[in-house]
Amino acid sequence: MSTPEEKVTARQQYELSKKNNYIVPNDRIDELSLGEPQVSIMAENPGTGATRVNLVTYGWYGQPIVQDQKSGNFDLIKGAVIVILGPLLTTAGSVVLSVADLILSNVDTTQYATAKTMISYNYPTKQGQVYYSNAWHTLFESTNRNTYKHYYSIFIDSNKNSRQGTVDYVPANGYSAIKVESAPNYNNNSFIQNKAYQNYLQGKKYTDEDWTR
Repeated sequence: MSTPEEKVTARQQYELSKKNNYIVPNDRIDELSLGEPQVSIMAENPGTGATRVNLVTYGWYGQPIVQDQKSGNFDLIKGAVIVILGPLLTTAGSVVLSVADLILSNVDTTQYATAKTMISYNYPTKQGQVYYSNAWHTLFESTNRNTYKHYYSIFIDSNKNSRQGTVDYVPANGYSAIKVESAPNYNNNSFIQNKAYQNYLQGKKYTDEDWTR
C-alpha cells in the first residue's frame, strides 16, 4: 500500500506533466475503454449541456526509474533473475538479447555484459466535458497511472565492438502497460459524463479523481 508521502509525490509528478501539457500517444487499452462516442465529434454545435468523454494521456515527466541490474560475463549472468516490477521477472540474458534484436549470434557470450530494467509512467485521463459558450469545457477528470517497462544493455557484439542500446515498451512502439492503477470511476464513462454535468449545474465547477484515491 502506498504511503501518504508516496501519494503526494505521485500526484505532483502527474501535475507537472499536466502543467507542461506533456501529451503522449494514448495506450490502445485506454482507447478501447472509451467505447462509441457519445456525441458526434464533428458536430459544430452539439447543443448547450451536451456531454462527452475525451481521452488525453500525459507522459512521464522525467527519466525512466531503474528497477534492477546485473553485470558480468554474459554466459554467467544470462540465467540470472532480474526484476521488472514487483513480481514481474525476466532474466539478464533476455534483456541483453532484446536489445541485441533477439539474435544470440549478435552477442559475444564470452564477454562482459550489463542488463538493466527500468520503468516509466503515463497518466491516461478521461475528461468529462460539457458543451457551453460555443466550446467543450472539462469539468471532471478521472486519471489512471499506467506503468511501462524499458530494457537497457551494454554488450560486446560478434565483431568485438562494444554496443549499448535500449528497448522502450511504450504505446508509441505498439506496447501496452504492464501495470494499470485505476481511479475509482475511470472505467465508468456514464459516471464521468454525469459528474461533469452535475458540476456544470453547480456553477461550472471542476473536480477530479486519480489512482491514489
